[in-house]
Amino acid sequence: MVTLLMHSALATGCAAPAPDPLVTPNELTFDVTILKGEKVPFRTEAWMQPGKMIVFPDGTLLADFGPSVNTRVRPGVARVLYQRQLYELWDVAKKLGFTDPQLADFTANPYLVEAQPNEMVYIMTFAANSDRWTFVRRFEGTAQPDPASEVWVKVMAQAAFAMDLKADADLPIRYDFGPDPYAWFKPPAK
Repeated sequence: MVTLLMHSALATGCAAPAPDPLVTPNELTFDVTILKGEKVPFRTEAWMQPGKMIVFPDGTLLADFGPSVNTRVRPGVARVLYQRQLYELWDVAKKLGFTDPQLADFTANPYLVEAQPNEMVYIMTFAANSDRWTFVRRFEGTAQPDPASEVWVKVMAQAAFAMDLKADADLPIRYDFGPDPYAWFKPPAK
């Protein structure tokens, strides 16, 4: 009897169930890098600025934007997402077609990607459990990216609280606080 129970347990218990494609994986990581060529004209939209955003499985979102950002930058913490928000990001990625590793179009090292002088590059890396896959989208700096990658980068930028820049963002901000606040302490003028 014991032999029969052990034999039936071994025969049925060893086969691992197939993963359910509708279940959200527990270990999710999202990484978006936006590269901009040096001849691309200034764009004010946050999702068209050089930047890097990384979401870790615990919900920590790292983000940095600016001309010095490249593929090797490790940004600082921008915020922490709730687990529900992490799953919502996965659902958006699924609707856009980025959750299938078979559809990934880039197999080399994403850290080696560089933007040509007149182009912008979106590097979108996804990881679920032990799988990792990358999509790279290149487009002219004056053009729009493909709709799916545009939506994904916008969603990630919004999650990172990225804001659009003003057209005159490079100009210094000058404040006029009125008369000299230290005039009372100065000796009277003669």
